[in-house]
Amino acid sequence: MSTKIRSKKAYIRAKAVGTTPILLCHENPNRAGLLVYNNGTATVYILPTETHPIVEGIPVAAGASYDNDTLTGELYIVAESGTQDVRVEEDTD
Repeated sequence: MSTKIRSKKAYIRAKAVGTTPILLCHENPNRAGLLVYNNGTATVYILPTETHPIVEGIPVAAGASYDNDTLTGELYIVAESGTQDVRVEEDTD
């Protein structure tokens, strides 16, 4: 597995994601990349707003990841069921 260095700083954190949408990341005009890894056992969904329909969100299955190197706006996340362990890496310039 290769690692691509995209920025000068990487901020890595764990999030407990339940069935109520929570803020995944704030708007950040300096964001160079965002990686979300679902370390849980159920699908999580990435949403553009807190009230966006879950069925229209981006699904991230257990053991899968979501990578975006263009979006600088805020995002939300919600779990399909239970409380899921999600890891987030936000790279900035």
